Amino acid sequence: PDPITPPDQVFFEPFIGQTVTTPAGSFKFPSDGTIPSDYSMFQPRLGIAWDVNGDGSSVLRASGGLYFARTPQLNLASVRSTNGSRGQGLFGSSATIPFGLGPPAYGELLPDPTGGPFRPTVYVADEDFQNARTLTATASYERELGAGIAGAITYTFAKTDNLLRFLDRNDPAFGDPSCQSDCLGPFAEFNGFGSGSNGIGQLWTLTSDAKSRYHGFTVSLKRTTSPNAQFQINYTLSFDKSDDDNERDPFTLRYADITNLDAEYNWSDRDQRHRVNAFALFRLPYDIMLNNRVSFYSAQPTSEICGANNEGTGIPVQDDPLGRNQGARICPNGTILKRNTLRRDNEFFSWDLRLSKIFPLGGQSGYVEAIVEVFNLFNTDNFKDPPFGGFLFNFDGTLQTGLGTPRQLQTGIKYVF
Repeated sequence: PDPITPPDQVFFEPFIGQTVTTPAGSFKFPSDGTIPSDYSMFQPRLGIAWDVNGDGSSVLRASGGLYFARTPQLNLASVRSTNGSRGQGLFGSSATIPFGLGPPAYGELLPDPTGGPFRPTVYVADEDFQNARTLTATASYERELGAGIAGAITYTFAKTDNLLRFLDRNDPAFGDPSCQSDCLGPFAEFNGFGSGSNGIGQLWTLTSDAKSRYHGFTVSLKRTTSPNAQFQINYTLSFDKSDDDNERDPFTLRYADITNLDAEYNWSDRDQRHRVNAFALFRLPYDIMLNNRVSFYSAQPTSEICGANNEGTGIPVQDDPLGRNQGARICPNGTILKRNTLRRDNEFFSWDLRLSKIFPLGGQSGYVEAIVEVFNLFNTDNFKDPPFGGFLFNFDGTLQTGLGTPRQLQTGIKYVF
């Protein structure tokens, strides 16, 4: 979509195309006031299957291609609306009385704003923004092992570039690195660094400079030709790294230090070293059908707090009593622990069963099927351990916390006519 406010009318218009020099260096304003469209999404794919022996007993498959991801519109919503012109955040405290709004009287709201906003938080899209691009390649070998059983081994590689993330391009670290308090970023004043005039507070910039790399090895066995016993089991060993993960909320800056983004490249939030999925379907005596489904996923990573000895403490950053989040990874000597070095307590296991029997009604009357299902047969805790402490603006799929779904049993009757 296009921005709501034209670039020549938006609050930050004086900065567009400008470069500001500070003691930390020269910094060009990251946006031209638009949301760039990506017109270079050429997506070729190729797949090959080879019957090795010419009799269907073994098959070699290979495929590869380029895939472009859509950009979630939630990431663009603030770019369109929170631009300093259409919306602004107001904050007042006793510390802001000299240069901004003081605290309101108890029981009252802040007064209606007059004039332009004072150093508002602004969201922009980087002028070089592109949709995420993934180059993927898969190779597999499948062979008949006898008795209707086939085995396969598969390797999958995925290389993603232009992965989106938010950066604060007005971070005080880009102003005066030696500043100890009341530090300002390069775009805090319209007339240049240190002039004392109005400008921008946080400059949330939607960039596409992150990346991820995935390697997965899958071994599978299956039997799908027997009328009385069918099964399939897949085990995947995977290694998934990235320096940001956009399968999350768009309202948090996920890095520890914007001047050292190399420390962010480590295990992805998605990374699960081991995954097992299996099903087995059996025809029992009296034509009773038994369906089994088993799922196991190993734990996902989370970041840890750096301690006084400049080493990891084993405590997740979301449990930091000071509320520093990713900043808790910064050690006293200035080094930074890599992202996602711990594992969360969210290992998952579930065994589900289904028993069913069909009772024909004769002729063209159809049939009745009686069903009994049990989910999470062993009543496994399946603890949900979210990577963040708060849930108000959490969109990464971990809105639940505590124990997972307990054992459940349900029965039913289905009439087919």
